[in-house]
Amino acid sequence: MKRDHKKIIVTFLLPLLFLYAVFQLYPLLLNLFYSMLNWNGITKTANFVGLDNYVEVLGDGLFWNAVKNSVLYAVAGTFFQVTVSFFLAYLVEYNTFKKKKMVRLVFIMPIVATSATIGILMKSIFSYDGFVNTVISGVGLEKIEWLTEPKWAFLMIILVSVWKETGTLFIYWMAGFQMVSPAVIEASKVDGASEPAFVRYILIPTMKPVIFTVTSVAFLNALKMFDIIQTLTSGGPYFSTDMISTYIYRTAFSSSFGAPRLSYASAAVVMCLVFLILCSGLIRFFQKKWKEGKEAC
Repeated sequence: MKRDHKKIIVTFLLPLLFLYAVFQLYPLLLNLFYSMLNWNGITKTANFVGLDNYVEVLGDGLFWNAVKNSVLYAVAGTFFQVTVSFFLAYLVEYNTFKKKKMVRLVFIMPIVATSATIGILMKSIFSYDGFVNTVISGVGLEKIEWLTEPKWAFLMIILVSVWKETGTLFIYWMAGFQMVSPAVIEASKVDGASEPAFVRYILIPTMKPVIFTVTSVAFLNALKMFDIIQTLTSGGPYFSTDMISTYIYRTAFSSSFGAPRLSYASAAVVMCLVFLILCSGLIRFFQKKWKEGKEAC
């Protein structure tokens, strides 16, 4: 590479590196510094406590409850998001029926709305006196406490997240289907392959890279979910839907359990960052093993 070309590349990269340092690296280092203080984020005085906040976080039952709920939500949410969006996209792409535009509209429409808006809307619909319970009571059935009963509340955040995220994944699948050669599709039809056989032996093997990528993105995004949960249940009832994100928010800014503890929340953020890095590392590890196995074959 010529020297002039290197100068041009560096010149174009410098603004991006500056923005990254200001908006990503600096806040991260500042958060790491805050995590070693005893500070509520309001007063001007703060005491250095070293790793005391980390020790307290590791012994906090509510923190581990939030971790458990986050992992459970990420696994269940990812499974349903990926499965539902895949088969809906398959239905639209490879089948001929009159309601294709309606399906696209219903599942792509939530993309244009923010997660907080979706959460507020669903909270009004599924509240005890909301639209759904009005219909249920209208047919003579007993109202269901969708958002105030732990088992129902957790199910609701999964269902709402599936509806919210399915549109995005739907678009990914529609793009991924272009990897399947039309000649292969025609050959399978000539050979009389059934739809289950086509999906299992042709579509899924061809789209394995896309499936792995979409699943990884959906899982990591689910671990970071905040807006829908905060607006829909605020982590309740009885912390049954409390996630890492809502735990950090409540600890840093809410006075529900006394004065806000910004430094303590910063320590929890660092712990969660380490957890996300480990998850990303495991995903990359399995992706590498899968590629090596594919090359060996």
